[in-house]
Amino acid sequence: MPRDVHAEPVLATTRIQGDVLVGLLKKNELLLFFSIDSPADFVGFLKGLPLTSAQTVLEQRAEVAERRSRGVTALIPAPGLNVAFTAAGLAKLGVAGLAGVPGLEEFVAGMAARQAVLDDPDPAHWRSVGPQHPADGVFVLTGASRAEIDDTIALHLAPPDEHGWSVVREEVGTVRPDPVHGHEHFGYADGVSQPGVRGTTPDGDIITPSVDRDDHPDQGNLGQDLLWPGEFVFGYPGQDPQLGDPSPDFARPGALVAPPVPFMADGAFMVFRRLAQRVPEFDASVRALARSTSGADAVSPELLGAQMVGRWKSGAPVELSPVKDDLSLAEGTPRENDFEFGDDREGVRCPWAAHVRKAYPRDDVRHDTTPTELEVAHAEAFTQTHRMMRRGITFGPELSHAEALSGRTTQQRGLLFKCYVTSIAEQFEFVQQAWVDAPDFVQPGSGLDPIIGQPSTGTHSFLGAAPFSEDPTNKPALSVAHFVTMQGGDYFFAPSLDAIQSL
Repeated sequence: MPRDVHAEPVLATTRIQGDVLVGLLKKNELLLFFSIDSPADFVGFLKGLPLTSAQTVLEQRAEVAERRSRGVTALIPAPGLNVAFTAAGLAKLGVAGLAGVPGLEEFVAGMAARQAVLDDPDPAHWRSVGPQHPADGVFVLTGASRAEIDDTIALHLAPPDEHGWSVVREEVGTVRPDPVHGHEHFGYADGVSQPGVRGTTPDGDIITPSVDRDDHPDQGNLGQDLLWPGEFVFGYPGQDPQLGDPSPDFARPGALVAPPVPFMADGAFMVFRRLAQRVPEFDASVRALARSTSGADAVSPELLGAQMVGRWKSGAPVELSPVKDDLSLAEGTPRENDFEFGDDREGVRCPWAAHVRKAYPRDDVRHDTTPTELEVAHAEAFTQTHRMMRRGITFGPELSHAEALSGRTTQQRGLLFKCYVTSIAEQFEFVQQAWVDAPDFVQPGSGLDPIIGQPSTGTHSFLGAAPFSEDPTNKPALSVAHFVTMQGGDYFFAPSLDAIQSL
């Protein structure tokens, strides 16, 4: 059945902040965490800010696409400015009635209070926002260059003390240079499996068009499932897990995801985490672990690293190319995301605990390698209720020659993880706790996610694959060290532009 766009919701793109559903254009990003010192002065200042809407970002992206179709690759000026607040920040702004409201418990408590649930390091040792640097909110500033960001600051945000706020902490992100543009510091393509969004603008433009309307009407690009916007912004239909329906179908809309309080209509929660990466140590560990494999399924460091991530550094999925990289499947190609795990239930091509499989198990069925079609449909519908709209960016310098040669990290680098959801508990926290950090997910003995898992000890188990023999009894059981450290974060809320004007 072809996609019925008319049955999809009309999104308030002029009111929704631009980073939530569409994503601010960026080569550089500054997260300016702040304290509200004079609420009265700050509210007046806030209402006058030219915050970037989703509609503006859609228009910017359309302009970029049109220019590229004419062979023009030069960057266009597209500065972005969004804002989000912690529960403490909203309280200072007079938003009342948040305590005790269902769906707001995690947001009101804050990330540090959820340390045990998330298996995070002791918040007393966090170096970014958190108990040591409590923030009331964050300005999200983006641009083609840092100069463009600083121009936005000079034009609209400065000086802080005259507008009732002060800087608590700054986090600077930069997209890595070509040819590793869009890759994280370990070298792997990041953010490839972003969900599409059902719905149109008030003018009838489709938010995520379907590349193949006939054979894949429920996808944007191939393998990019279209989800109902209530998963990412309040006031719209969400996904329907249909766990009791005899014919589950994640393409059918679920219930309206109502804002927990009226102020939150057309807004979204924003999760922020600073994740530091020890790159030369990771590379040395992968090399040593590869040497420890033997027999028919002995692997190279390149293959073992790809198995741990679930993709080769090019972005090609190991599910489709399990023994060598394939640039025809790499990031930016039509099939970069066009796969499921149903043909690899035993995890002999893509390990059960590979990062991409842990964070997005697609049609995997928990604790069952021989599921029925109905069980698979239920599992995939359930999976779609836990997706996130990710907006991360790398921070820190490129790996230096001295670090590479010595095998020791001397400069801070990593990922500024950021995502938008409408349920902190059922989306971000669920994925981190029930999938990433669960040694029995997707199947018993899988081990933790070797990339972003937060183990309670220095090492954790990782069950590899058997890509050459495809014999599930040959998979190596490896002990993997920990090379990504969570260094701080918090839960924020990004209100609609109308909600800000109502303060």
